[in-house]
Amino acid sequence: MPTRRPRLRPSLPATILAVLGTFALLGSAPAEAKKKKPDGPYSTGDLEHGELFLPLYRGATVPFELSVIATPDCSAPLDMTLSWDADDDELTVEIKGKGALEPHPNLYRTAGVDFFPNQFNPQVEDVIDGRYQLWLISASGPMLMFYYDPVTLDLLGSEYDFEVPPPAIAISFPTLYLVPTPFFQPDEDGDVDETFTYSYEAMTRGDRPDLAHFYITFPPHNLCFANPDRLDLSTLRPYLTDPRPADEARPWSDWLRGTMLFDVTVEPPEYHTEPPRVTFMGSHQNSTAVGGGLPDGWKLDLDAALMGVAPPIRPWQGAGLCEQTFEPMHAPGINFCL
Repeated sequence: MPTRRPRLRPSLPATILAVLGTFALLGSAPAEAKKKKPDGPYSTGDLEHGELFLPLYRGATVPFELSVIATPDCSAPLDMTLSWDADDDELTVEIKGKGALEPHPNLYRTAGVDFFPNQFNPQVEDVIDGRYQLWLISASGPMLMFYYDPVTLDLLGSEYDFEVPPPAIAISFPTLYLVPTPFFQPDEDGDVDETFTYSYEAMTRGDRPDLAHFYITFPPHNLCFANPDRLDLSTLRPYLTDPRPADEARPWSDWLRGTMLFDVTVEPPEYHTEPPRVTFMGSHQNSTAVGGGLPDGWKLDLDAALMGVAPPIRPWQGAGLCEQTFEPMHAPGINFCL
């Protein structure tokens, strides 16, 4: 039992919220429409009609505890184009690449090394004969209330886990929300050429149209290991809600109002949870959090970004290595109750 409880000030969630608000400003202001498309990343139009092109690179936006798979050519990007038209009620997602992905990938992990069970983010340890999904992620999620045991200070769950709030310490955290494309596979040469469409007015899952987005965030699982002033000194782990029903689907304009992130994941041949969520196994990513997107070989520095300090990117440790890598747990292990 802790000898002293930490100061329960709003600094930790407020810090996260402030930077997500900054991300929203960076990601939502559309560029002027261009008559000729540039060679590199670009965005044109507005919330109702527009287009965004962004190359996806291995390891560009890697959250804590995510494994990045080995790929046939670790320098091969996936080119992603989003185009939307509110009048036609359509969002189109195109993803293309040459020799970028292994068909039906296998991914093996080791408990205590690159796999750490988490009751708030159920995962499979290995994937055999996998399949791929591209996830569209927005940083404009709502504040979500989390409940902590008043004695042990352990995380009990969020407002989506309880019909009636428990007698507990309540703290709110900002969230991201996400939906996937349908599943896809590259051809035998590792080439990808896929096009998916969504309803602009109601973004439901590409693989399960009966479901909409779900929320993800990274709260401390015990308040003794949370420093209210220093996110980098806090132990943070992923938390995922169940997907929301289709009647709660949000219009694409809501997604554009926040910074966007994009992640290609490796999923098992059958859903590993029901309702389905997402694995923490990926290949290619990028984000609009940095003007022009992140360059190849660099990753978004989540600690720096969430604390509002520069620089927001740093070299990715797996750049140039065509081998499986793992983003460590965010676990400094400092007990602030002692």
